[in-house]
Amino acid sequence: MTEKSPWKKRILILLLVLGIGGYFAFEVVKDAARDLSEGRIPAGIPDSILENVKMDREVNGDLWKADLGKVERGKGWANLYDIDVELIRVNGQVWTMQAPKGRYFEKNMRADVTNPRGTMTEGALLFHYRAPAASWEQKTNYLVFPKGFEASGDLGAFEAGYMTLIPGGIMEAERGATVKWFDRGEKIP
Repeated sequence: MTEKSPWKKRILILLLVLGIGGYFAFEVVKDAARDLSEGRIPAGIPDSILENVKMDREVNGDLWKADLGKVERGKGWANLYDIDVELIRVNGQVWTMQAPKGRYFEKNMRADVTNPRGTMTEGALLFHYRAPAASWEQKTNYLVFPKGFEASGDLGAFEAGYMTLIPGGIMEAERGATVKWFDRGEKIP
């Protein structure tokens, strides 16, 4: 009897897997090269990259000032990095926001950011806030914090499982909102 070597079988299987993987990699590269040769950029690949972008824009009376470290633009979308935004609202509130990254979608004029943090001031009132995510849509001009929101300042602290900032500075909280007021020792007449 002849005994087959287990190593020959393993090598044959490895060569077969490498051959199949190589074929698929070749086809992907060939398709990408065809798209590029025809002047089309494959979906998901940016067609331009901009750095140190600054812009001011008025939306429904609110002034948005943005400073972006890097923007990767594709067809109908943009990836944003090192985001620094100041929003001066019509009602006098000033919101700042810093976030490591985000994404803008042109079709529905919506932006999503990851780990936003910042401040909200109105006169002498100052609050610091943070959240795991935020989303803004131009149509409604609402700023939504779908995964929770935390804010704190000299007067107290606020937490919500879901929070929406509505034009005019109104905050709607859902999913377990809590408010803590700090006693500052002031007497009310």
